[in-house]
Amino acid sequence: MRVSWERSRKVTIQSAIGYGMGDFYGGGQGVLVSTYLALFWTRFCGMTIGSAQSVLGLSTIISAFAALFFGVLDDNLYRFRLAREVGRRHLLMLMIPPLLLFGLLLWIPGLPFAVYLGVYVLWVVLVQMFQTSYNPLPGEMAQDFGERTLLSTVRMFISSASGTLVPLIGGIVLALMGEERPMGYMVVAFAFTIGFALAAGISCFATWELTPCQAGFGQWENGVIKPSRIGFQGWKRRLRKVVREYASTVRIAVFRQHLAIYLLVLTSTDIFSQTFVFFILYNWNRSAAFASILLSCGVISLPLMPVFGWMMTRIGPRRMYAIGFSAGLIGVVWLLAAWLLEERIPSPAWMVFAFAGILWFLTAKALYGYLPWTVFPYVADVDQIVTRRSRAATFSGMQFFARQLFSGVIMMLVGVVLSATGFDSTKSAQPWSAQVGIAAVLLGFTAVVLIICWIIDSRLAIDKHTDGIILREIARLQNGGSKADVDADTKAVVERLTGLKYEDCWKA
Repeated sequence: MRVSWERSRKVTIQSAIGYGMGDFYGGGQGVLVSTYLALFWTRFCGMTIGSAQSVLGLSTIISAFAALFFGVLDDNLYRFRLAREVGRRHLLMLMIPPLLLFGLLLWIPGLPFAVYLGVYVLWVVLVQMFQTSYNPLPGEMAQDFGERTLLSTVRMFISSASGTLVPLIGGIVLALMGEERPMGYMVVAFAFTIGFALAAGISCFATWELTPCQAGFGQWENGVIKPSRIGFQGWKRRLRKVVREYASTVRIAVFRQHLAIYLLVLTSTDIFSQTFVFFILYNWNRSAAFASILLSCGVISLPLMPVFGWMMTRIGPRRMYAIGFSAGLIGVVWLLAAWLLEERIPSPAWMVFAFAGILWFLTAKALYGYLPWTVFPYVADVDQIVTRRSRAATFSGMQFFARQLFSGVIMMLVGVVLSATGFDSTKSAQPWSAQVGIAAVLLGFTAVVLIICWIIDSRLAIDKHTDGIILREIARLQNGGSKADVDADTKAVVERLTGLKYEDCWKA
């Protein structure tokens, strides 16, 4: 089927839901893995906490380099006929559903360590392959700020729903089937893995993208340029070009700000997910099923997603970030207090206090976790006024590379820290030193991240107004306007968002 989609096609709630189904997989798989996989491996597969965290961390670093590969590959697939037939983004997205089913092997006890390592590497590489193709779609499906916000809001609503369903259903299944046997974990993991494959397929068929001509590959589409053998020297030149492409992304000031917040927020979310169950088991002295029920309290964020979207168009991301970060810091203190007061106040009062703290923190986390995805589509607009090209997948690849590399190193350090503080997964109770280590990783790291991000956010300038100025200036220049005729306000906005002199923008 030949690509015939137009960028002017209207985004409806139905198409937004179809797009958002992709993050049922993208968001849900992370919750499934971070909530249960390390626990499953240490309880039923003979791994220590250090080896389990090493697998997670090493695989994450490998996937970081996969993100770089897929980023440039995805942006340039229109050079090939098959991609021009089905779409450069959709060509990679179509491969995901069948390959995801290999992930079922992660949840079968008794397999060799190498199998768990190899399959998990495949799992995280597939995540990068999907996200690199999936994330640019809002910028290609719509230019209107409201339509892009609708896509991001519905996406995060579905992602939050997926992230809530995993621990909610997991908690119910574990309560019914028991936490001391692997079968309950396997039922949950198998059901969601199959669901992720179906959701990835739905998002592929419900979305559209730029045509080859719109993406700057008209000469390939019209047959003016033919694929040819480039030889070893040609590949060396391409490799150097790829390195320059990725290096050039950090020239853009708004991307540097976005990337710093994105890295810190999502890494803190990864660490929170990896260690929260341990915190509940050993610091709060409750069960894994109880931890799952607490995580399912994230459902409170679902009705708030439309409110977040409305706020995004009214007050912009900078003020929303400030609200989210300040609320998150209050939540961290609340959870710390719940731990310290666990044996000092009556159990019913403590339960109310703990549940209220979880509700508060998960709501704040939903807000500041939602915002990077709504900001990202506008980064490519700012870049376009510098490079005159649409490089959304390159930016997506760069941010996922940085995230996975950073997150992988941090996750391995988590294993080292927990082991150094005396954590032993074979024991039903942990010493005080291990409890302090868990709290330091879970709460201390989150608090530091929120403070740093709040400082970075104070300089963030992208919003509906400034993005509109960028888009109007791009349209003016595309229609033959002269750079010499730019007005002072537009010039100031361009320079603030790009971090470059206006004269250095829009060069051939």
